[in-house]
Formats: sequence, C-alpha cells, structure tokens
Amino acid sequence: MISQISRLHSAVPIRRSQVVPLGTLLTRAYYNDPGVTYVLPDPDVRRSVLSWFFTSVALRASRLCGEIYTTANVDGGALWICPGANVTIGHVVKAEISSLPRQLDRSTLARWINVNTRLDSARHHLAGKPHWYLIALGTGPSTDTGLRRALMAPVLATADWDLRPCYVETFHEEDLSFYERCGFQIAGAGQIPKGGPSFWTLIRPPRPR
Repeated sequence: MISQISRLHSAVPIRRSQVVPLGTLLTRAYYNDPGVTYVLPDPDVRRSVLSWFFTSVALRASRLCGEIYTTANVDGGALWICPGANVTIGHVVKAEISSLPRQLDRSTLARWINVNTRLDSARHHLAGKPHWYLIALGTGPSTDTGLRRALMAPVLATADWDLRPCYVETFHEEDLSFYERCGFQIAGAGQIPKGGPSFWTLIRPPRPR
C-alpha cells in the first residue's frame, strides 16, 4: 500500500491532457492567497481571472520556458521558469490579454502592476545570477508537505547538478518553515506598496553532489 501511494504522488512532467485540470487545481489553491485577494478582491472576478491566469499564462510560460511537474492524478503542481529564460510572466500576459474572460477596471490593473513591479524588483535585486524561479506550487485540499516536496524534487535535483540557485516568493509566513526544510534561505521581506500584503523571498543555494 505504501509503495502504491508513493507511485501516485511521484512527480512527473505534465502531459497536455493535464493542463486544464492542473489550472483548475491551482485556481482553487491560490484563491485565498493574500497577493491574489489584494489584486482581485471581488470573488467572482477572482475566480474567472485566476483560472485564465493559470491556464493561459502561468502554465503556458512554464511549458515554453521552464518545467512543470504534477502527479498521475493531478494532486498538485510545481511551475518553474528556467535560468536565463527570456520570456517573463509579463510577456505572456500581454500576449494573452485578449483572451481575458472579463474587462478589468483601472484600479485592478493598477494593483496588479503594483504587485508585479515590486516582486520583479525584489527578485532581480536579490537573485542576481541565472536561477530557477518557482512561480507556483499548489496541491489539493491536503496539506501534505511530502507531496509538495515531491513536486519540487526534480527541479531541485537539476539545479543542484547544474549548480544553479532556486528562487521563490510567498505571501504566507507559515510557508517559510516548509521552504527552509527544503534548503531555501530567507533572502528578504517587504510589503506591497499602497496597502498591499507582506511577502517574503527565499533562495536555495545549489547543493553540489
């Protein structure tokens, strides 16, 4: 039984047929994220825009310029941008903006730009050299940290082999201990200007074998 559960939770590269289910799962996982609720306070707008963001933007960016790992049953997913990638989330947003399911008002767009600008500035200042960027890590209702570690494991191993650091940001202070157990170190902290939430940035140095 243990080996069967382990196989079900083993991280595998995403297949085309898993893109929509993973987008749905990540929409639920990030629905109450403080950064998301700040940008999209209206629940109905948040649901539709977040679904669009993951399916059309984040998953697309990671498939083009990074790696995506999930499980056979799509119990969760880890979305990465690889070192030196020329395409950013902002580039993909601009390319896919015409497919946005609803018109966003100026205040929402201003908050979105506010968050992206602050996070991009922090990453470029703190990360420095080429790095793996974890743009999303989410699971289903379970808070199984073993599953989250398994989803990250393939890219962490690649980063160690290539001697590349990994970078992640979070709006959840309770996530810090989990990332630290995975080898990340707190690199900085800040707050989104104009009443936004607090956030933390973490870097995982490579572990040479």
